[in-house]
Amino acid sequence: MKVTHERRGLLRYIGRCAVAVAALTCVSLRVADAMPNFAQAYGIPCSYCHIQIPALNAYGRWVQRTGYAGLNPHVLERESPIWLDYPIGYSQQSPGAGAWDPGSIGLHADGAFGTTRSEWTYHVQQWIWQNSQSGGLDTAWIAYNNFFNGAGHLFAGKLELPAPSEFSQWFDVTGLSVNSSAEITVGEHAYELDANRWGYKFAYERGSLDAEAAYVTSSADWSGFNDFDATQDKTLQYKVAFANRSNPLEVGYYGARGSWPLTEGGFDQYYTNGFYAQRDPTPGVPGFLATYQMNHDATPGLGAPPAGSNGLSYELYDNVGKRGLLAVGEQFTNDGLGTHTQIGNIGASYHVTRFIMVYAEEALGVGQKPTWNGLVWFALPTGPLWPHVSGW
Repeated sequence: MKVTHERRGLLRYIGRCAVAVAALTCVSLRVADAMPNFAQAYGIPCSYCHIQIPALNAYGRWVQRTGYAGLNPHVLERESPIWLDYPIGYSQQSPGAGAWDPGSIGLHADGAFGTTRSEWTYHVQQWIWQNSQSGGLDTAWIAYNNFFNGAGHLFAGKLELPAPSEFSQWFDVTGLSVNSSAEITVGEHAYELDANRWGYKFAYERGSLDAEAAYVTSSADWSGFNDFDATQDKTLQYKVAFANRSNPLEVGYYGARGSWPLTEGGFDQYYTNGFYAQRDPTPGVPGFLATYQMNHDATPGLGAPPAGSNGLSYELYDNVGKRGLLAVGEQFTNDGLGTHTQIGNIGASYHVTRFIMVYAEEALGVGQKPTWNGLVWFALPTGPLWPHVSGW
């Protein structure tokens, strides 16, 4: 069926709206998943796991992939598993006008239990207040970590999908330089490759091998835990990577195969292939991140023909002193239906003091004036405070 001029216009409008909504949503919620109670329990600086909160270094990515299984449950018992975070976001809605959003508070519970190792681990994050309104459920998973002599980890709940760590935890305020491809909209289909969704995941970690696969469905709040009916996008997502906790370089492949329900009836059968490479900054050598993703939608909806979309992003970043970081990046997306986007960003962040971060970013869209975004992030562990640790 031919795509009419009106439908092409509607498809382009949907694509632009999806990009705008994603950007505004991420301004206040992108930074949420540092684990201050873990740092408190071990008495270590945040830099032990982070390039810059919340972006993870090689060791931190290993902790994330294994669902905290490498941490000692008896050490974690020294600190309460409950903590709060409070992001205050700023977004320049139009040149010369901006708005602060102080209305987000997140409640977390994360930890581990077992006899001699972290056989069981968990993480729950509930937004008490989100974008100045009643909050939703961000994360709720539990993992059993004793398969294949500790190399296998089975997750269940609302969980992070098999994808580059940067899709879920990064230091850009909007995240546009790294996740626009993961959230691209093609016709009616909005990709959710970086979302937290209900389902199951198995991760195998041995040496430098990282192999993960997940079957997931709804991204809704608590009501989505058993929502596997025909109205939901059902996705098989997977990832294979060279990823060693002591090597700053990580390279890998991720993919997905799913079926998106269409408003006119039927399903859009889609698949994704993506490649990424990341290297942490080291003294004298800046870090970098690059991703390239290719998608195919058999039936994008609204009478559109099959579409092949793609996205490319890259970012260079480096430490400034012990607490600062500068970054510059760019991303390109093509939805295969006539909508092309190109967005760049220049960002800076500074670790003010223990569990307080400040971020600033200038977003550069083609054909638009630069806009500014910002974020101040506070974390509040609820357990006993350790003595001051140097290096924060």
